[in-house]
Formats: sequence, structure tokens, C-alpha cells
Amino acid sequence: MPNDSRGLSTKPRVLIVEPDPRGHHLYYVRVLVDAFRSQGRSIVVLTTSAAVNSAEWVTHLGSAAPEVALRPPPAFALPELEKAATAAAADLTVVPDGDRYLLPLLRYGWSGSGELSLLVLRADGQSRTPGLRQVRGATKKMLAWTAGLRPRVRLSVLRSPLVDRRGPLRWAPDPVTLGCSADDVREIRESLDSYGDRYWIGVFGGITARKNLPLVVEAILEVPDIGILIAGSIDKEVAQVVGPLLARFTEAGGRVHYMPAPLTDAEFDAAISAVDCVVAAHSNEGPSGVVIKAAASGRRLVLAGAKSLKRDATNLGGSATWSKLEESALRQAIRQAMLLPCPQRILNLGPEGFVTALA
Repeated sequence: MPNDSRGLSTKPRVLIVEPDPRGHHLYYVRVLVDAFRSQGRSIVVLTTSAAVNSAEWVTHLGSAAPEVALRPPPAFALPELEKAATAAAADLTVVPDGDRYLLPLLRYGWSGSGELSLLVLRADGQSRTPGLRQVRGATKKMLAWTAGLRPRVRLSVLRSPLVDRRGPLRWAPDPVTLGCSADDVREIRESLDSYGDRYWIGVFGGITARKNLPLVVEAILEVPDIGILIAGSIDKEVAQVVGPLLARFTEAGGRVHYMPAPLTDAEFDAAISAVDCVVAAHSNEGPSGVVIKAAASGRRLVLAGAKSLKRDATNLGGSATWSKLEESALRQAIRQAMLLPCPQRILNLGPEGFVTALA
């Protein structure tokens, strides 16, 4: 817990705010903690007890051991953040998941200590209806641009590092790091090879309904000589639906290798690097860190659903294919991928642009 020693240090003080451990949120915190430490800044992470006790905390921040200030979830409204920043004498307050603060910032501005740096994770509309999605996306971007004009507010919007987005907004490329060694990858691949000679696809991360794992399993039910590696956490509702499908898959000769959370960054990255093909079938729009990690490690990609994934497939060229979020289309894309060689690694994808935008 931080002490009230702000008058005893001349180091620039950064307050990083993240109450939600789900998805990539705490990974972004880790990237920022490492960057600010290398700059000689003093850092406090403002979060909840649920986040600190989560598997994601162990994965991303367990070894980093940052200074932590705990608050209950209701304490993360904008006025409470302003009080926390002032109490900590923060020169900079960074919120890596700032979408919900856009309207309050537009109305009231920032009255806390120092500057506020806010990251908008979902600038594109989240709707299955194309027209409504475009309207929501345009409204969200306009709101982000206007809120970013407030004094002492720096507002950035997350983008895929594969897409060069322009316009008046400040775009922050999704950070890409690979923390595994060749030995880490080899160990997991040897585990997969113990099931016999087969083609391995992988589904990764916090697997909610929006990642369509049951659809992926349905798509490979009739595909011979294939296995599926699932690495990460699976929501209870998804597990109930996918359990019987996985049983049918194994009865038909398929193989399943499950690496449950918590996973270290090295284990997670090695799992991505060990499969033959990474499958991302998303209902929601937005950058995917798993897709970029797979591209950086030279894995083939089958992408489906979200238009943001379709853009990624276009920018990745021959290493990725995109299909509609339908069983037959996804099955055809996976069958096609099985006939193709491994692509080349994509180099020079790192966290520097992400850090520069927020810091």
C-alpha cells in the first residue's frame, strides 16, 4: 500500500488506474509499469482486491510487484479518480481502459493533480447491424476527440498495429511482446506431438461468448487429423455449451489440449507459437493482441467475424484468411490453412508506440 510520502521524493509520480482484470487490461498495466520504471518514475497501481486476487494479476503483474492502492469498485468514478490523483500528488494519471470516462470528461473536465492520459479501447461501433455500427463508431470517435480537447487531458485510441489509422484522433498501436524462449515453445509442441501426427489450431485468451469457441469446435468436427489447443480461461456459460461438442470431437478422433489459466506470459506466448494455426472468430470489433502475437511469431491465422479482423487479414497478406462467422465458411478456411506452409515472422512489433501515446 502506498504511504503518504509525496513530499519526500522528487521522482515523477504516475498513477495507473485499472479495476478490471479481464482480457488484456492488466497486460497493458504491465507494459506501462515496465516502461515507467525504466524512465525512473515512481508508480502506484490503483485497483481492486478482486483484480489483485485474479489469475490475470498473477500472469501479468505477479513478478512485477508494483506498489498498489486498493479501492472498492464504486470508487472508480471520475471524481474519485481526481481525489486519488491529488492525494498521490501524481504528475500523470493513466487509465488504460477509459471508455466509460468519456462523457464525464466531456461534461466536467479533469480537476485532479497533473495530467490525465486516457486510452479508449473500443472506438468502433459494437453492433451486428452495419448501419448502426457505423453511426455508433462515428459518435464514439467524435466524443473521444471532443473529450480530448479538455485541458490537461491526453486521449488516445487503441488500434491494431497492422492498420495505419489517420484523422484527428491520437492512435495508440496495440502493444506486442513475446516473452517466451525457443525451449518454452519446444516443450509445448512436444506435448502436442505426443497425441500423434496432426494439425493443431489454437484458441487463446479470456474465452467469452464473443470468441465463439463452440462455433470453432463445430467447424472442425468433421476435419480429420486435427487437434485444438485451448489456452486461457473459459466462461462458465461457454464451458457448458462447448463441453459436449469437445466430447463429440474426441470421440470422432480429434484431440484437445487445454492449458487453463493462470498462465505466465511465457507460457501463453509459447502456446501461441507452438500451434500450426491460430483461430480468432470474434463477434466484437477491436484490435486483438492474440492475432498480433501470432503474426509476430510466424503462425498462420484463420480469422472470422469482426470487420476489424477482416482488415487485419488484408494487411497480413498471405499469412491470414478471413471468413464469415458461419460453420461451413470457417471449416473451409481451416481446411485451406492446413494445406499452406508457415508464413514468415513479422518483425518490429513492440510496445514502444503504445507507451509513447499514453506517456
